Amino acid sequence: MKKVILLWSIFYSLLEQIISVLNVPDASERETDRYDQLEYVFIDDPVTSPDENHLIELAVNMAGLIKFSQSDLRFIITTHSPLFYNVLYSGLQKKSGYILSKFDDGGFALEEKKGAANKAFAYHLHIKKLIEQAVEQNNVQRYHFTLLRNLYEKTAAFFGHKEWTDLLDTVEGDKKAYFNRIIQFSSHSRLSNEEIAEPTEPEKQIVKLLLDNLTNNYGV
Repeated sequence: MKKVILLWSIFYSLLEQIISVLNVPDASERETDRYDQLEYVFIDDPVTSPDENHLIELAVNMAGLIKFSQSDLRFIITTHSPLFYNVLYSGLQKKSGYILSKFDDGGFALEEKKGAANKAFAYHLHIKKLIEQAVEQNNVQRYHFTLLRNLYEKTAAFFGHKEWTDLLDTVEGDKKAYFNRIIQFSSHSRLSNEEIAEPTEPEKQIVKLLLDNLTNNYGV
């Protein structure tokens, strides 16, 4: 398992670099031309752990990385995990997804799932539970800010807000400071050698404060 996680980390860092290079519109200004002919990225079931905390974090980060891509690069991702699929689908905000089924006679069927048909799992409640447990155990990590931001994004979309930051208006204190902390810890590093320190105790309390905001003001 450790080898699989190591290989995935290397692949993810490489994918980050490729996307950053291809995001430069003018090919002549890119730092290298080795990726210019790349058209597709195929990722086969990147779920490397049964731990749902990390599974959700992986799906959220993967969606963010794909949305960061501004080139014509296309992504094909397969998975056997319904939870990973649902979180990834919601994070990408696509109009449809696809389910591949295998029959007893050896045949296959590829079925397109549109809109709400992809939202069969109340994963936002699971995310909330994970954050609550981390707060109760005083074990808030960087990735909990990613989960918190994802929860804010989904809640904002449900209530028809264009920006998830609109939900920060109901929190007492410095809205900009809260926003900066969430962005600092939830935005995936664009460079593999960038490091962000672990949350301090006051920053961990921000997670509780912002989760309480969703619970008390938006019925999450």
